[in-house]
Amino acid sequence: MFCETDAEAFADPARELIFQVARGYLERQGITSTDLVFDPAQHQAMLNDGARFQEILQRVALLQGQHTRRPVAERMKELTAIAEAGIQRVAAASVALPKFGSFAEAQQQGLFSGSNLDEWIRSGVALARLLAMANDWEKRAALCLDVLDAAAEGSESHGMADQTLAEILRLSPAAPVLFGEKANRRRMIALCLGIGGAELPADAHAVLQRLRNLVAKQALPRTGDALRARLVEMMHGTAPVFSPEPHDEWQAMQGLKRKIGELKIFSVDPEIAASMMRRFTRFASPELLNPILGRETEIARKLLFLLQLYAEIDDSNARFELQGILTHYMDHRDFKTQFIGPQTSREEFGSLAAAISGALATTDIPEPRKSRLLEQFRTQLAAVVKPSGARSNQRGIGGSKDAVIVRGLRFPLKNWSPIGLLFGPCSPAVTSKLEVGSKLSVAVEVRNSLVSLDFTAEAEVLRISDGLIAARYLCGDVAIQQRIKTYFA
Repeated sequence: MFCETDAEAFADPARELIFQVARGYLERQGITSTDLVFDPAQHQAMLNDGARFQEILQRVALLQGQHTRRPVAERMKELTAIAEAGIQRVAAASVALPKFGSFAEAQQQGLFSGSNLDEWIRSGVALARLLAMANDWEKRAALCLDVLDAAAEGSESHGMADQTLAEILRLSPAAPVLFGEKANRRRMIALCLGIGGAELPADAHAVLQRLRNLVAKQALPRTGDALRARLVEMMHGTAPVFSPEPHDEWQAMQGLKRKIGELKIFSVDPEIAASMMRRFTRFASPELLNPILGRETEIARKLLFLLQLYAEIDDSNARFELQGILTHYMDHRDFKTQFIGPQTSREEFGSLAAAISGALATTDIPEPRKSRLLEQFRTQLAAVVKPSGARSNQRGIGGSKDAVIVRGLRFPLKNWSPIGLLFGPCSPAVTSKLEVGSKLSVAVEVRNSLVSLDFTAEAEVLRISDGLIAARYLCGDVAIQQRIKTYFA
């Protein structure tokens, strides 16, 4: 347990605990726990504010009392005695410390090497003095990197620099300097991932690039903890991280999960996993779920999204709601006309069907509902798939981006073929001037995954009903005619 001996009072875990209980004070003073423990000037400032000194010790005693069950007053006496003795030892080490103006000079004098407590305290005092010389957080972080580069892994100096750098990465006053004045959550996430091994933004601070290179070569446990804590912090709350549009946010969060899974420093952290789980669970709420489902016009993509979301969350209530929605789509939707749209290629159709079938087979939906959903899906799919496995021909159905332009007015293209068009609903201003046999010039736009066409044609009206116009058309461009024939072949 912390501070049972003099050595423990100066160890990295002790300063880490001080950072936890005194973070607000450290941020207001613009210092780290290394300064607070090893700088006599900080001791004097804290002792001048006696209430602050006692408050910090009391928080430590309360935190430890949760584990030891010892009376706080009794522990306070012990901590006060240990702290006062430590202050005296630091003062003595500071007086005996030789003069130096840089880390290189301090290293040449052997101030960052030692094998006993007095020499470790000397290293701490030297580091605190160098931190005080640095007039901004960038230089302090760079100093820690210098020490980490020079010190042997596992040494007291290496651990001290690692712990100090970890604090700098988490302190609020240091964030604008290291991460940018206007760093938002997206920026902070990108920087944390970049330091952990992903691609670092090109305009990232040079100190962060140095840190990235060091993380790849050395074990920095406390710096790794700080990066993970920053990442978790950025995913707190309910506001969108990447986009106010739910579908874009969903895709971005899936991309973030893939990146995290590729980085060893983040992939096995339970707190990051829990934060991601909370973020994904929000997509099961109506305010996010309904816009995503409403955006997808094809049942196939709705089902795939629901199954992907189901696999990402573990909230039993949310999962139960998703099971109900899946069942509703299986029971009450016409797969033959709504499973996929005309823009979907045969290859996409095969991939979608296989992905949905595989997700249903592997998901942990309770039985017998899971077997029933699988059976329903395969039965419904038979209405869409021909025996040869090709997609039922829906290429003539107009998509959301397809249109017919008549007299400068744009109308949705509902259906088309190599010789015919069905478009509308058209305004009465157009239909009132047309009758069966009327001739008109039209411009047609077709946009889907297989073809992108823009052509003009002469059309003859065949039928007008409920604002919809059916017409026979002829395109004079031979090359366009050939592309249309190939599309419908």
